[in-house]
Amino acid sequence: MARRCYGSTSVVAFLMVCAALVSVINVGQLSVFLRTKRHTAYGPDTGLYSIGYTLRGNLSMESCQAVPDSLVGKLNIDLGAALKSPTPSKHQDMLPGGAWSPKSCVSRQRISIIIPFRDRQAHLDILVYNLVPVLKRQKVAFRIFVVEQFGNKTFNKGRLMNIGFTEARKHDEFDCFIFHDVDLIPEDDRNMYTCSDNPRHMSPALDKFNYTMLYKSLVGGVLSFRDKHFTKVNGYSNLYWGWGAEDDDMHKRLSASKLSVERPSITIGRYTMIKHDKKDVSSVRLSLLKTSTTRYLKDGLNTLEYKLVETRLEKLWTRIIANVGDPPKNQTENPL
Repeated sequence: MARRCYGSTSVVAFLMVCAALVSVINVGQLSVFLRTKRHTAYGPDTGLYSIGYTLRGNLSMESCQAVPDSLVGKLNIDLGAALKSPTPSKHQDMLPGGAWSPKSCVSRQRISIIIPFRDRQAHLDILVYNLVPVLKRQKVAFRIFVVEQFGNKTFNKGRLMNIGFTEARKHDEFDCFIFHDVDLIPEDDRNMYTCSDNPRHMSPALDKFNYTMLYKSLVGGVLSFRDKHFTKVNGYSNLYWGWGAEDDDMHKRLSASKLSVERPSITIGRYTMIKHDKKDVSSVRLSLLKTSTTRYLKDGLNTLEYKLVETRLEKLWTRIIANVGDPPKNQTENPL
C-alpha cells in the first residue's frame, strides 16, 4: 500500500510540474536571458529590472540579417547637432547604462563599446549622438562603456581599455569588444560594428589624412576583438603614459600572437575626426616599442592594477571611473 501511494504521489507531482511548465512556456512569447552579475536599477517606466539579464530575443523570431536592409550607406555628419540636443527622442528606448537590443529579430552578436575617456564631454556627446543610430540600424545588441580616468595625472589609454574589458565582462556576456576613440565618428553604416574571425581595424580612413591609411601596421582608432583574441594578446600594454604608441604596441602583440588583422575597404571604413590638441606626448614611447614582442606576455591584462572609484548607470552609457595609479617618476628606463 505504501509503495502504491508513493507511486501515485510521484505521478501527481510529475503532472503538476508539467502543468506549471506548460503554463509558463509559450513559444511565441518565451525570451532568452543570459544570467550574469546582477545590477538592479530603476527603469523609467517599468520599475525594477536587472541590468545583468540581457534580452537575447524571442525564440519565435529569426536572427537579424548579417547586413540589414535598414542600412543607408554614406552618412552626413553634423558635429554640432549633438551639442544642441545631446539626448534626442530617438534614444529614449535605451536602457540606463547605454544598453539596447533589437525587438524585431535576434541580434547575431552582443557588442561592448569601450571608450577611454577624460575631460572631453563634448566629444563624447557627439560620438554617441552619431554612433547609436548606426548601431540600431545594424541590428546589434550593444552596451556602451565610458571608462574615465580619475584625477589629473598623466593619461594612460592602454590601462583604461584593459579596465573597460575587465569591468564590462562583470556586467554581461559579450560576443565582441570594440575599443573606440572618443573623437572618431563613423561616416558609413555599412562598416559593421561586429567581430569577425580575426581582430578588425575598423577605422583605416580618416578625413584628417584624406582617407588614406598612414601605414600598414595601423590599428589605432576603432578596433574590434573577440574575447579569446584580446586575452591571447594579453590586452593592451599598461606602460604607455601620455599620448602615443600604445596602438602600435598592440599591432606587435597581434603579430607575435599570429593573429591577422582585417579591415573594411577604404571607401567604407571612413571616419570624421573631431579636432583636438594632443597633450602629454610620451617621451619613451619609441623605446618601449622596441621591446613589445618580448614584453607583451608580462605586461597587460595579467599585470593590470587599478582601483574602481565608481560605476554609474547613465542614460546613454555606463560610466566606469577608475584610478589607474601614478606614472613612474623616471620613464627613461624600461621597467620590465
